Amino acid sequence: MKKNDDRKEYNDSPVDVRVLLGDIWRGIVKFGWIAVVLAVVLSGIQFYRSYVNFTPVYNVSATFTVHTENRVLTGDNGIAAYSYYYDRETADQLATVFPHIIGNKIVKARVCEDLGVASMPASVTAACVSGTNMITLTASGSEPQLTYDTLLSVIENYPSVSDYIIGRTKLVMINEPTVPKKPANSGAWVSSVLNAAVIGLALGLAWIMIYAFFRKTIRTKDDIRTVLNQRCIAVLPQVVFKKYRREIDRRILITNPLVGSEFLDSLRLLKSSFQSLVAEGKNTVMITSTAPSEGKTVVSVNFASIFAKDEKKVLLMDIDLRDSGIKELLGGENVAKTKKEDTKYYRIETIDSLGFDLFTFKSRSESVQKIMRTEEIMRRFVGLKNEYDVIFIDTPPCGVISDASVIAQSVDSIVYVIREDAVMQTAIRAGINSMLETKADFLGCILNGAAGGLGGYSGYYSYGGYYKNYRYGYSYGYGRSYGYGRKNKKDKNKAN
Repeated sequence: MKKNDDRKEYNDSPVDVRVLLGDIWRGIVKFGWIAVVLAVVLSGIQFYRSYVNFTPVYNVSATFTVHTENRVLTGDNGIAAYSYYYDRETADQLATVFPHIIGNKIVKARVCEDLGVASMPASVTAACVSGTNMITLTASGSEPQLTYDTLLSVIENYPSVSDYIIGRTKLVMINEPTVPKKPANSGAWVSSVLNAAVIGLALGLAWIMIYAFFRKTIRTKDDIRTVLNQRCIAVLPQVVFKKYRREIDRRILITNPLVGSEFLDSLRLLKSSFQSLVAEGKNTVMITSTAPSEGKTVVSVNFASIFAKDEKKVLLMDIDLRDSGIKELLGGENVAKTKKEDTKYYRIETIDSLGFDLFTFKSRSESVQKIMRTEEIMRRFVGLKNEYDVIFIDTPPCGVISDASVIAQSVDSIVYVIREDAVMQTAIRAGINSMLETKADFLGCILNGAAGGLGGYSGYYSYGGYYKNYRYGYSYGYGRSYGYGRKNKKDKNKAN
């Protein structure tokens, strides 16, 4: 089969609204906690600042009608009689000039003298009720009783100045002031805290939008074709197990009924596509990925199992010497095995429940290059190609270390596993290019862990009706070499 050497030019696909919405939803699921934390932190800071710096403001108001003096001459003696009448114009004028009246030194001095203080303890404002001769005086201060006393003193002393400014006036009180029981700004901190929470949520959502817009991963089989310019061999749906009170088998194996029928159907389609692509006599297939946690070991084991079900002689070689997950995926020491060959460097055993043979190295202390170049290993590897119908080789991620490139020199074909929405496109491109530079046939890519719903892209749903609380393939950072080979053993069944 001709290798895809001409597939090194890549194209950027236009923004897909559905994919963008899916990214936004995934961003909310993944980073929604950031928005919540920002809202809580900012509102907490604002609450503390409001609480520490809070100064109560008490308002005391009184409403008056404004009367202007009317002088009338009566009797033969010419003695003037005075009366007052309602005057809207004067009320408007009084509201305008009242700040000047209160600011007058005479009024201030008399108010301070009345109250026995050195300075005005409250500010006083005036507002005219539109269309009437009524005016409302309001005093604002930090102490309720002193604020009340200030307003009364202003009402008593303002005529000493107002008579010279707008003439003689008389204020008739129609709404008497009372000592306030609670500050007028008691609810101000609530609005400031809410505003801070909204700002925190907005910042979190802005980060999610940036994450969604600039996210460059592989989400669909069309992405493999248009962005990577490669063939998508198959799409494997995401496996999600329901949470049970009792312990259940959470291994992603075709023998586990909890994985559901969709997983098995997808594997059958994968097998069919693979058989149509692989050249006659080229039976050694290397399975790799860009980064850990993309599910290459899950694919390798189940790929071998689905071929073994058709009574094919299948060998699965575990060449991921630094961080193998096959043993844990199969069940550790509890898996039923039949020993077939045992040498200084390696052993071959039949996995009875799955029907294929497993090749594993005894020592993992030596480098892959040194072990693979051992004369006995190379001679045995050539002999194995004639003994088995198909040999699958599980290798380390090619985007992390160079072991996969070394192994690729000895195989016929390469299958590349890409986990949906896990690794950046640039890293995947680099990994694929490193495989295209080898002499092996690059058969194409498998899109693994395809999710459904708003957060998924590939049209597949979780198998068998099993929902949240267990997913494989999310245990590691993407392509980070310092995280490879040191993962916790309890996570190994999840991924690889």
